[in-house]
Amino acid sequence: MVMVNTTLKEMNAILRKSLSRKDYEELCLRYGIDLEGGGEYLNFDMSSDRVELSSKYSVAFLLGQLLGIKVHRSETVSSKSADITINSTYRPFVNVLYVKLDGRLGERMADLLMIQEKLDKVAGRDRKLAAIGMFDYSMIKFPIKYLEVKTEDVSFAPLGSDEEKTYKQILEDTEKGRQYGHLLDDKPIVWRQEDGKIFALPPVINAGFASLTEDTKSILVDITGTDHDSVNSLTKALMFNLQFFGAVSVMKPKYSNANITTNLKFKATSFVLSENEASRLLGVELSLKDIKSILSSLDYAVESAADGLAVTPPYYRQDITHQVDIVDDIMRVYGVDKIKADDNRVYTSGKFLQNAQAIELMRDVLIGFGYQELDLNIFTNEMYQFKKTGIDPSNYASFLGTKSAESTMARLNITPEALRFVSNNLHKRFPQKLFDIGFVVSKADTDVDFANKLRLCILSCGADTNISEIVVMLEKIINEAVGAGKVRLSDEKDLDGLSKMVIKGRGGVVYYGDVNIGALGEVHPRVLNEFGIELPVAFAEIHLDGLGL
Repeated sequence: MVMVNTTLKEMNAILRKSLSRKDYEELCLRYGIDLEGGGEYLNFDMSSDRVELSSKYSVAFLLGQLLGIKVHRSETVSSKSADITINSTYRPFVNVLYVKLDGRLGERMADLLMIQEKLDKVAGRDRKLAAIGMFDYSMIKFPIKYLEVKTEDVSFAPLGSDEEKTYKQILEDTEKGRQYGHLLDDKPIVWRQEDGKIFALPPVINAGFASLTEDTKSILVDITGTDHDSVNSLTKALMFNLQFFGAVSVMKPKYSNANITTNLKFKATSFVLSENEASRLLGVELSLKDIKSILSSLDYAVESAADGLAVTPPYYRQDITHQVDIVDDIMRVYGVDKIKADDNRVYTSGKFLQNAQAIELMRDVLIGFGYQELDLNIFTNEMYQFKKTGIDPSNYASFLGTKSAESTMARLNITPEALRFVSNNLHKRFPQKLFDIGFVVSKADTDVDFANKLRLCILSCGADTNISEIVVMLEKIINEAVGAGKVRLSDEKDLDGLSKMVIKGRGGVVYYGDVNIGALGEVHPRVLNEFGIELPVAFAEIHLDGLGL
């Protein structure tokens, strides 16, 4: 998820309209956006599949579409020639942009750096797959090269320092060096001018002399990375946001290896949308004229076709993969409140399944003891499931052809997502007592590759949190929902690797009778550091099928 923080005053200035907080709440409800904050503060919690919505400008553009207000942005993308050479490296994919600002950068510099940070983190997977660099174009002396060099040849004054530093000093003495130095290979990659002066060490840090200032009037942007699709996806999302600052041009470098060009394309895949299909999915009759009007207001290119309308999404909409996504956009603009519900005709009486009754009892017990129920997303990525936890990345369901670097797999465990939730809510009051009952996707023992497995995750985070609290809570739940039985812990390793997150001697595999039902324990400080959590955390993740549910 991406949180865009702004104020009523700032949003109204961009939209050139005086809207109240209630107006914004209604717009967000209409489009399915979570709005947080209070008073003058507007905190928009944007969906991770809309990576281009990373600034107050892009969010205002979206809300303006719902209101019929045109938010100004430079819509054309041109090309610009430049003497740039891209050599083969272990971060081989590179896009280069030129931005002619519509005036001094001024106070907007903070907004621009915030956009860079959000896109680096979400679309670039914390700079691993793709990363952005921004420079004052007037300070760069062309021709320039992107190439690998020896560590002893790296020496420049990094951003925030007036003194030249060696490669080792940059990695050890600067905050960004310590944070992102692990992404570098044995040979560092640099951007270098013909005179030998280095102005960047991607994806870590830039040289101070080429950094942006409030007086900057034109910007050189590089997007480098290890994954072709991630670099291009991030580039398009960034370009969309840069168009609110000025005119954007794509620079055409020379590649020393023709196989590593990024082939940045702006022509999106077109879809044919028929009147009958759109009306069937919406549940309301809309004419092709109405559909065309709505989609045109959303920046789609729409033309008449033999079977209906040929619809092409705007280049920055990486989330559109099917006609259903287009109909979803139509529905949000048309208004869900205008669609009448059909009466369901039920000819049989319904009742709870046995496992549903047991799960409801679990919920009642947990809520009664002050635990808050979550509805965590089943779609996630390897960074949260494996890299931050230390769990081995095996036997998991990955997605093919995904457009979002944020959602690349189905969760194998719930606990990493609960830790991610705590990490995103460190500003909230502690202790935080949470639970989630939901499915994971794991390797199946049948003729299909994967299957949904129902799990219960309990997590507590607070100054006094310990393993005893979770053990007692788990026994209460099981006794209430399943029947009397003793929870037993073992130091053995569980198949899903959750016990690898546990402090030695403070948890392990959980048994109910002779059945292995999951893992329980206190989370190791190494894992807590990865998630930026400073308070102790204890958890249990239980396989409900092991309890006969």
